[in-house]
Amino acid sequence: MSAVIEKVFSDPDIYKIEVPFENLSTSATNCYVMKDGGDVLVVDTGAPTDEGAAVLSDALDKLEVDRDCATWFLTHLHMDHAGLVDQVVPHGGFLLYGATEAATVRATRTGMFLDSLRREYRRQGVPIGSLSVAARLGIEVQMFDPDRLRSCLMHDGDEVTVGRYTLRVVETPGHTAGHLALYEPSNGILFGGDHALFVISPSIALFPDRKDSLQAYFDSMQKVHDLRVKHLFHSHGPIRDDFEDRFTWLVEHHRKRLDEATGIIERIPHLTGYKIIRTLKWNVPFDDWDDVPIMQRYIMLTQGVVYLNHLVDTGRIVAKDYGDGILLYESAR
Repeated sequence: MSAVIEKVFSDPDIYKIEVPFENLSTSATNCYVMKDGGDVLVVDTGAPTDEGAAVLSDALDKLEVDRDCATWFLTHLHMDHAGLVDQVVPHGGFLLYGATEAATVRATRTGMFLDSLRREYRRQGVPIGSLSVAARLGIEVQMFDPDRLRSCLMHDGDEVTVGRYTLRVVETPGHTAGHLALYEPSNGILFGGDHALFVISPSIALFPDRKDSLQAYFDSMQKVHDLRVKHLFHSHGPIRDDFEDRFTWLVEHHRKRLDEATGIIERIPHLTGYKIIRTLKWNVPFDDWDDVPIMQRYIMLTQGVVYLNHLVDTGRIVAKDYGDGILLYESAR
């Protein structure tokens, strides 16, 4: 399948490649190629489909990318970003991804993490029949074989050089615990991954260490705002210039959901988390919870738990266990 390549910036030359993959509200992953002075950086790879592999490979060939010499960077380890590494990155290729992200993904594959997810969902009142399914959906599968690559684990503040340009690694946790962006300061360019999107509101993950992931996302939003970005190259949908407004909207979107959850708890105290989450107004074209596709239902469930945990951590609500291991929520007022 022939690739459609869009040049989105000059000096340095940056090209956007839409790697197709139908996934809930998105139809493709924006992957990027940055070229300067013979150096090449490839940001993300897309999902592991034959069509996606053909599109990305065609684009790399048309852009005359020497895959052996290119630097490959992953914003995070979700399937639609890291899924084609083994198909397009050659043996011994130089691959960069987050140290926190790698550790988090490893943690999700342990029996201890699976048990902790089951306990978390049980505490929220999720029906027994749905516990194991929901927990298994929280396990990140291995996207590629790191032993065949020259892998480098990146941290906040690390640098990536492409020709005359030095890009800074920016940790932006929220969507995942170890999500990374890349910032080029001379032009104000940010390769933002899934940190801020227009076509959807990025989901916020449950972190294995139980830290407040929504607060981490709020902090990441402020961190990116403070960079004074001029050009945002994100991972899904058309490139737009009004991203500062979108940053504000995304934060307010989550704050409104927090207010909505608080209002439900004030009106009807002693509900389980599961009932509160099902009562929230989600932006899905289904009236009945059971009609929502299972993966989307899992994302909504996880997002709801993130909201409830944040509200408890910030003292707006109280969670009480009356002896059966299931939390019931009430207002802190």
